[in-house]
Amino acid sequence: MITDSDIKKLKKVFVTKEELKSEIKSTENYLNYKIEAARKESQEFIREFHKFKDSTLKTLDWLVGAFKKFEEEYTVIGEQLVRINKRLDQHEQLLTC
Repeated sequence: MITDSDIKKLKKVFVTKEELKSEIKSTENYLNYKIEAARKESQEFIREFHKFKDSTLKTLDWLVGAFKKFEEEYTVIGEQLVRINKRLDQHEQLLTC
């Protein structure tokens, strides 16, 4: 049989129900604190990422517009060169005749 002194010794070695509940509550509070901190950090990251994405897209829009403008200018200049070369060929033919 277990005596009272044995029970006292066991209480010193094993965790009591109250101690276990207290430890679980403490761990729960700590985890809630850490989860809340991680949630706040992730929300801040998301806000910063959206700002970065918006600025990147604005810059890309500007670049696409600039490239389109250059392409249009290149097309116009190419057509002008074709016309100028035709006129030069005509003048050359007139001069050689």
